[in-house]
Amino acid sequence: MKKKIIDQAVAVFNRKGISKTTLRDIARELAISDGHLRYYFKTKEELVHATFSEMEQEISALAAATGATSAFDVQTLVAPLTSVYRIMYRYVFFFSESTAILETFPKVYVAYEQLFQNRRQMFLALFEQYKREGVFEDKVEVHLFPLLFEQVFILSDSWVRYARLPQYGHLSQEEHIKHYVAVTVALLLPYFNADLRAQVSDWLKQAGSMPS
Repeated sequence: MKKKIIDQAVAVFNRKGISKTTLRDIARELAISDGHLRYYFKTKEELVHATFSEMEQEISALAAATGATSAFDVQTLVAPLTSVYRIMYRYVFFFSESTAILETFPKVYVAYEQLFQNRRQMFLALFEQYKREGVFEDKVEVHLFPLLFEQVFILSDSWVRYARLPQYGHLSQEEHIKHYVAVTVALLLPYFNADLRAQVSDWLKQAGSMPS
């Protein structure tokens, strides 16, 4: 039942927004009583925290797929990133209202801070692996990796909100995702070895421009 409540909450939060949604709204759509829902989630904060945790678990399950391999190519990077961005799109309410959510729900803020630290450790280890295995050029300086991580994190944390601006409303979800995967991959382009840089550059020519 918890999973069913979380799934319904995500749908209602996406449609109505966090501030305008009550637990009673979600219970009504599930055809259960408010008291029944509160048996599982006593407060809206508990439910928002649960939806955040659900999203994080889905993303974490895919994050390891970005690791370097002996057959690393552009699709090794693009495919898992595309899957992660699809998950993020399903939880659009969180990215559209992230500031208000983090200010309103301390539990979620703590979880978000922990996510940031976990992602930082993961990406720094990944970048060092890329350098060791030749995915990144040998001349790339390790002291740049924390800055690169922050660029990637800021972009990945904000692209959903930007994609939903009115001027991009005519585009499909997949068009949004493909474009912002390209924007993210472009951040890494200067770091790649020469062969991979040429391959990624060719892919970006096809995928990089936002459809008009």
